[in-house]
Amino acid sequence: MVTLHGSAFSTYTWSARLALEEKGVEYTLVPPRLRAPEYAALHPFRKMPALEHDGVRVFEAMAVMRYVDEAFAGPALQPADAAGRARMTQWMSAYNDFVAPHAVRGVLIPRLVLASRGVVVDEGAVRAAAANAREALAVFEAALGESPWLAGDTVSLADLLLAPTIVTGALLAGEDRYTDGLPQIGAWLARLEARPAYARARPG
Repeated sequence: MVTLHGSAFSTYTWSARLALEEKGVEYTLVPPRLRAPEYAALHPFRKMPALEHDGVRVFEAMAVMRYVDEAFAGPALQPADAAGRARMTQWMSAYNDFVAPHAVRGVLIPRLVLASRGVVVDEGAVRAAAANAREALAVFEAALGESPWLAGDTVSLADLLLAPTIVTGALLAGEDRYTDGLPQIGAWLARLEARPAYARARPG
């Protein structure tokens, strides 16, 4: 039995769900109780997602996604060759270091989480974060002009990690929408959205 702890609307949880759906793994999504004392046994930093499977516990999206790909049968989500795996890891690391801090923590959380709770948002900081996210994504844009997927000719964990941040960003308006002016990323997203796993994983 596979249990994934996380919010359906969390970008990192969504990435983990994409991996599970691509592999055809049955799982149960459980809303996380981040402040509950027992949750620290699943994720010591009280974040999401965290996964449980037959006594195995894994936390952090990249680790969860790798575990899902390697522990279950189904289409491989990591390239077979060393160069391809390095490219995949390169883009996953680049996402975590250069896109997520701006797009997720700088724009999506203030706009979609904090504002909904009545927290006053620093408008200048959000605009700056969106500009930084757009600048970082331009590097991904250039790479996707050379190959259909980030790691080569087939979809990989790198694509699944990036996708929710692009989908959610496209829902924003004005200067917040850090996905504007990125046609290669738009074409890449259309390819991903055409996959059956995408429809099953997308939050309702």
